[in-house]
Amino acid sequence: MKIFYNKIGFFTLLFREIHRFSRVSIQTILAPLISNILYLGIFSGILSTRSIAFEGFNYLQFLVPGLATMGTIFAAFQNPSFSLISQKYMNTIQDLNSYPISDLEKTTAFILGGTVRGTLIGMLTYIATLPFVKSGIYSPAFFFLSLMLTAFVFSSIGFISGLALDGFEKMNFVLSIVITPLSYLGGVFFEVSKLSGILSAMRFVNPIYPLVNLTRYAYLGVYEDNIYVHGAMAAVFIIAGFATSLIVFKRGTGIKIL
Repeated sequence: MKIFYNKIGFFTLLFREIHRFSRVSIQTILAPLISNILYLGIFSGILSTRSIAFEGFNYLQFLVPGLATMGTIFAAFQNPSFSLISQKYMNTIQDLNSYPISDLEKTTAFILGGTVRGTLIGMLTYIATLPFVKSGIYSPAFFFLSLMLTAFVFSSIGFISGLALDGFEKMNFVLSIVITPLSYLGGVFFEVSKLSGILSAMRFVNPIYPLVNLTRYAYLGVYEDNIYVHGAMAAVFIIAGFATSLIVFKRGTGIKIL
């Protein structure tokens, strides 16, 4: 039995998700990009001379991959969650059941839509930092792959949230109270290994930390802790996120009328 049996329907749904955020690019692309550049501008003026644990690199070089990863995470999460919750508000979410494509195709299309947006924001963030930070990428291919995999993980989380949550305020709560603090404590702005006590121990349960570390390794060629363990963790996040997304969708969470 074919699982991907309607390629035209799959690509139609995928392109719809991409077109949806590209149609309002000022809000979905330009706004987060400017926000990330403002972070760089503020920190370049205040902490440009701050020393870091990685010899041969300055603080701004350290900051770029963190900002790119953070922008990727936020954008990837928002895309499917906003799309699904919008359909709930318009009372069209049940129409997903009538699409002539498989559950796997529907899930994949939504997640890939968020992956495209997240990766785009991450790469644009890097490009926008070029006038401020004069340095090459240690591994351009791995840098792009790292951002793409990060986007895939958080697009999956956004997809699950969009199905499970019933309002934008709850989505913003998850983004502001859960994902944002985890990003700040995940090594975006400072070396996590320099923290002490419980804040340092939190890196072992923070899913964002290994993703930031992988991107920083791809950008600078340096890393904290064990990069191989973090690579394995990222693979687990990808598989678990996608599998959970498919299971939740198959169950009809947030779609079926009880």
